Amino acid sequence: MLRRYCAGDAKAMDALVERYNAPVYRFVLHYLGDAEAARDATQEAWLKVLRGASSFRGRSKVRTWVFSVARNVCLDYLRRRGRREARFEADEDLGEVPAGATPVVERLARAELSRRVERALRELPPEQREVFLLREHGELTFAQIAAALSLPRDTVKSRMRYALQRLHKALGAAQEVPTREL
Repeated sequence: MLRRYCAGDAKAMDALVERYNAPVYRFVLHYLGDAEAARDATQEAWLKVLRGASSFRGRSKVRTWVFSVARNVCLDYLRRRGRREARFEADEDLGEVPAGATPVVERLARAELSRRVERALRELPPEQREVFLLREHGELTFAQIAAALSLPRDTVKSRMRYALQRLHKALGAAQEVPTREL
């Protein structure tokens, strides 16, 4: 798609954005923890992809390159803001639950579990959180993450393993969310 775009096919970039915009936004949102900043950073990432399309050499997959650009935009944003640690938004992506579709208690339990997961993610070391977000929100393979972060694949896999262990430990008590009778 990038080659087609560079050859003058504007619709190729539209297709690329349509395919990857939602996962890129989710990744950026969880990395920055601020919906407004995530919208701006996502837009900035796509502008950098547009401007840099001709420099893409094909040494990695397009998806990997797009997420590398998005990650670098996030890092630049955090540096500009003077923050080393990313924040997370607890309730951003819970989604709409249609009225009457799910009992109130179940919705409350899901919201509580979501808050616990976000808290557990905040507690991960930044390098483990980054790998986890690229894998889960970016849907990148370990090889793609390794390429995006310029790390050995085994390092990426071990960071993911440690992240999952920490999340499992932190959420162990969350398996059964207590509810009280109404």
